[in-house]
Amino acid sequence: MSSDRRKSAAERTGPSAAFGSARAPRSTRGQIIDSVVGAPPASVAPDLVAENPANPRREFDEEYLNSLARNMREVGQIQTATVMTRLAFLVAHPEHQDAVPAEHEYVVIDGHCRLRAAREAGIDLRITVDDSSAGTREDLLAAALSANHFRKDLTPIEEAEAIEALVAFHGSAAAVVTVLGGAVNDSWISTRRALLKLPEPIQQRVADKEVPIAIARKAGTLPREEQTAYVETKMAEREAERARKPRPVRGRAAAAIKKVQSQPSAAAAAPSETLNPSGRASSTAAATQQGVPEPRVESRASDKSDVPVDWTKPDAVIAVILERCPADAVQKIVQGLLDAC
Repeated sequence: MSSDRRKSAAERTGPSAAFGSARAPRSTRGQIIDSVVGAPPASVAPDLVAENPANPRREFDEEYLNSLARNMREVGQIQTATVMTRLAFLVAHPEHQDAVPAEHEYVVIDGHCRLRAAREAGIDLRITVDDSSAGTREDLLAAALSANHFRKDLTPIEEAEAIEALVAFHGSAAAVVTVLGGAVNDSWISTRRALLKLPEPIQQRVADKEVPIAIARKAGTLPREEQTAYVETKMAEREAERARKPRPVRGRAAAAIKKVQSQPSAAAAAPSETLNPSGRASSTAAATQQGVPEPRVESRASDKSDVPVDWTKPDAVIAVILERCPADAVQKIVQGLLDAC
């Protein structure tokens, strides 16, 4: 076969992302960031594109799809498929939220056959992203921030970036509160905007939930040169306070304490005393022993104490502690072990 033969579209573009190397789907946070600063891709793996649940067509000609798939594999895709981002589609059609899973980034508007053919051919789908029917970029950001099922995917920094874009567009934080329909208030907006005044490393720690928002918000109101030192000081205080608190007892240790606490106390097990007619206290058990002598029972406590303990076996150690120590001693032993770890 000639080495200079015409190469197929699959050979020219390489292996499809749909065959094992597909990137992870973009979350709502990624779509919002794209809507603020990013440009839409020219092609995507077809698995990232959902079919339009409102599409009236339900039957597809399999013979035509097979032919289209062969043609797209050999020649390439001539016409792009028009899609909307999942965020924009759900803003325009909230009733279809359950029909468009989160793993899809886009919803096809025009090009259902091309989408199915690309899946069959194992090639990426060339797309044109058109979110205009859902409104402007600012409409999408407002919808994402006002809807809980979108906002839960965002980090505080991403929320701050979206808020800042809306404030720049609408002119004031008060106007953004009105646009968002009361989903957030002035305090929430000012807190998020303060986060953008922090150095990048601190912002990343906030996004990673390492630094609490309360500390980060206060740091954002300080002069730039004091922010990092303030955060480090507060985090050190937080760690010291956490170290002072007793660690909760869990697992086997908690079960051991519960078992000891559930056992009857020595006072409850002791024989009761009553007053005889002469006013002297007498033991009921002693009176019983005077009437009927009890058989002599050899104590085995000394035998148990002589049994060697294998300190490498946790169950054996726990059994010895429970047998020989009172409840308060068991609790002190457990707490001492936790503090030593």
